Amino acid sequence: MFDLAFLLAPVLVFFFLGILLRKSSVLDEHASGVLLKLFYHLTLPALLLSVMPYVVMNASFFFLPLIAASIILLTLAASIITGKALRMENRSLALFLTGSVIMNLGFVMPFVQAFYGDDGLARLFVFDIPNGLSASALAFFFAKREGGPGKRNPVKLIITSPPLLALLAGILMNAFSLRPAPIAIAVLHSIGGLTIPLILLGLGASFSMAKINPLHLAALMALRMALGLALGLWLAGLFRLEGIDRAVVVLSASAPAGFTTLIFGTPEKPDGEFASTLAASGMITAMLLIPVLLTIL
Repeated sequence: MFDLAFLLAPVLVFFFLGILLRKSSVLDEHASGVLLKLFYHLTLPALLLSVMPYVVMNASFFFLPLIAASIILLTLAASIITGKALRMENRSLALFLTGSVIMNLGFVMPFVQAFYGDDGLARLFVFDIPNGLSASALAFFFAKREGGPGKRNPVKLIITSPPLLALLAGILMNAFSLRPAPIAIAVLHSIGGLTIPLILLGLGASFSMAKINPLHLAALMALRMALGLALGLWLAGLFRLEGIDRAVVVLSASAPAGFTTLIFGTPEKPDGEFASTLAASGMITAMLLIPVLLTIL
């Protein structure tokens, strides 16, 4: 128990420090967005390039994207049925679907790194491939559906994604036993080391709660986290995953809703409040759930 608290303490401190800095006006909404952009465009790619060329990849790596895709499709089907049953408006339904499907693996990343190190991170990165593709595809689909200018074409968005390009480069370097030069790896480690603090501070600073329909929130939380957990356990057993592979699948499957959901609304609109509250509620629930899972996995 002491080891668990020792490993979780930095994660919790950085997250709640982000909340405190936002409440004290040191960070604002724009600043939290800048932190998350730095995470996405700079520190995460550096972390990928400092990890992926060095890990030992076994056959289980190739099951991870398949499992992630299965979780996404099964959850999407369940959320469509649930959203229709709740008779949600189109805008709220779009948020409901994306919130239940997209996993906030950035929030899970610090826990995986603390407990499983680079081997766990490498598996998390590979698992995230279908998750990232789904986020881009859903963002484009709902933007076009509502007749707005929309986001960039998802294909262009995907092929220009810095984390995906870094992940593919890292996998290729691993396959061909290529390693960065010593000075390059030192720089990558330094920049990549900022990833966890940045994501936690950014998520904490973006934390926001508002009054929304409790039934809608409860249904979405159940779909994203409870159903995700059940699917993760089932698929991990089906593919006979053990150890780190099983832990990463279960933790990722039960992750809170992805903060990319926030792109569908602004805080001034009811749907924006729904998105913000969804992300915040999911992160608080995950704070309680993840330590429990780490003790039993």
